[in-house]
Amino acid sequence: MPEFDVIVVGGGAAGLTVAVGGAGLGLRVALVERGRLGGECTWTGCVPSKALLHVAGVAAAARRGAAWSVEGHSAPTVDFAKAMAHVRGARREIAAAESPGALRRHGVAVYEGTAHLPAGIEGGRRRVRAGRGGGVVEVDGRSLSSRHVVLATGSEAAVPPIPGLAETRYLTNETLFDELDTLPSRLAIVGGGPIGVEMAQAFARLGSSVTLFQSGPRLLPRDDPAASATVRAALERDGVTVRTGVRLTRAIPAPAGGRGATLSAEGLDDVVADALLVAAGRRPRTAGMGLEAAGITVGKDGIQVDEYLQTGVPGIWAVGDVIGPYRFTHMADVQGRAVLRNIMFPWRKRKIDYRVVPWATFTDPEVGHVGLTEAEARKGQRANVSAVHLPLSRVDRAVADGATEGFIKLVLRGQTILGAQVVAPRAAELVQEVALAMQHRLPLSALSMVHIYPAYVYGLHQAGDEAWRRRAKDGLLGNVALPLLRRLALR
Repeated sequence: MPEFDVIVVGGGAAGLTVAVGGAGLGLRVALVERGRLGGECTWTGCVPSKALLHVAGVAAAARRGAAWSVEGHSAPTVDFAKAMAHVRGARREIAAAESPGALRRHGVAVYEGTAHLPAGIEGGRRRVRAGRGGGVVEVDGRSLSSRHVVLATGSEAAVPPIPGLAETRYLTNETLFDELDTLPSRLAIVGGGPIGVEMAQAFARLGSSVTLFQSGPRLLPRDDPAASATVRAALERDGVTVRTGVRLTRAIPAPAGGRGATLSAEGLDDVVADALLVAAGRRPRTAGMGLEAAGITVGKDGIQVDEYLQTGVPGIWAVGDVIGPYRFTHMADVQGRAVLRNIMFPWRKRKIDYRVVPWATFTDPEVGHVGLTEAEARKGQRANVSAVHLPLSRVDRAVADGATEGFIKLVLRGQTILGAQVVAPRAAELVQEVALAMQHRLPLSALSMVHIYPAYVYGLHQAGDEAWRRRAKDGLLGNVALPLLRRLALR
């Protein structure tokens, strides 16, 4: 029976971090994956969606540039087959570094198959204290033993219980980039979260007539309402029909086995689509591994772990989308590194700090988010909460680029930065500076550092200045201290 220090179940972002990192530390590591190594981000999420958004953005830029073109010339038409070839090429290039051969060169033993945890695998208490829990993992009938098992099985598309939907040939992000080879003339999208809004804009810019249905009152419900409104306006300008606050009552499959469907909703005319994309969120992938029989607790949000990412079974850990609470590749990486530390140094375990978790939605303009929204800060009954809102029309680079749709918003409590929302080109990069300041508990004055002009990041400098001006105008500083200092200085 093979003996390992760590068996990793799942070859996505979290699993790869543990496997490659563990092998680099000299651990004997096995990785079990039943599908493609690289996981959702490489094959069905971040990489292909951003590659398609890039093509769609180039097409949109070409159309905008036609306003300055020589008479008689027009913007080119996108060849969808070539666009998808670019998407699949980007996946292949990135996946090459995550292939079984690449992992074996790192010292990881790769097993292709379905993992199952037999009942009664937990180790004794004495072994647990020594950091030697774990047990056995069966892979298609073959048994592997290990001191530690790390579950990193990821998540899968959640499908809402709309009558008739199961009978349609709907797409999800897991099938979209492999199965769709022809641009749909009419595309319906169910879900107004990041996947839904990104793909709505991409396909509209590529030439589809897109209708987006969102059951909630606004798009991107985890972001600031102003960000949601800005994204909606951007989608509608690109031709997307946005329907919020809608309850879909039925989906009727297209005839003759077609990929499309007819969608019915309360109070709206039926929408006929040539393709249907379901982007209604994610759910943890926990079925088929025998987790409950092995003594591992599984809840609605996934495998339950303690603050050190260990399950209730000693030596069995879980990381990534299968536990949440943030289903992002960058958080999977953070959790994977934490588990490695806790395995290597059990006497000095590390907790995950979820206080500062940035994320972004890659529409045009992008939406960058970190920390609390203004509503969340005020709901928490925090004293002295304020917000600074700087429109991009005051950022000179945005004016020069003709990209003034958006804003920078800082949520503050005195000098403490509680959160930020940035809606702008490259907002994912801009919000990272705020995240860095928050991570190291730097005050608002940290944003007064020297910034390059003219760059979008200079807007953070301006937003910080705006906060200082408000503070100087109001309160004790403005009403008492500054008048006194002015009198002393001008004597």
